[in-house]
Amino acid sequence: MEARDGVRARLLAWSDLVATERACAAPDRSVEAMTAFLLRHAQWLCAHTAAADAVAEIDETAAKAKRAAYPHRTRKFRVGPCVEQQCDGSLVAVIQSHEQLLPSELRCDIDPEHTWPAHRWRELDRRVSRQNSSGGERWLTVVEVSKLWGLSTSNVYRLASVNSWRRRANGRRVYYYEADVLQSVG
Repeated sequence: MEARDGVRARLLAWSDLVATERACAAPDRSVEAMTAFLLRHAQWLCAHTAAADAVAEIDETAAKAKRAAYPHRTRKFRVGPCVEQQCDGSLVAVIQSHEQLLPSELRCDIDPEHTWPAHRWRELDRRVSRQNSSGGERWLTVVEVSKLWGLSTSNVYRLASVNSWRRRANGRRVYYYEADVLQSVG
């Protein structure tokens, strides 16, 4: 709310300056109208003695709005148990605010030595597969397939359909048979 008010206040101040000094009608007080008005008068404003101030204030306002819309934070979510023997930790995906969707690494929440950057995820997957091979069939969620092979979730669904992957559903969560996935993308 504060960022939105800041945007509106800055646009209003610069719109009023342009309207007063150019002796023209001021725009409506909506953000869209004031933005369009300032764009129409941008060349004039660039030649004004306050141009540097206008640029600095608008830049600062845009940065504040961006920070409000996309706050810097680190997101974490549990992926599964740590694969290291005799470790009771959990593997956690860590996504920094500057990253898109894929985490930069998986790390154990107990032992910081148990860390796997993205380029080692296939190795980690093979290790998990070997550990689970005695446990019978292995099923993967859409998110797991997406993250392990760097695919969008829509591509996972498309590949599953095109390649007729066997699937299970548990409530709203869908699981695909790992052997089918590996045959297609592994």
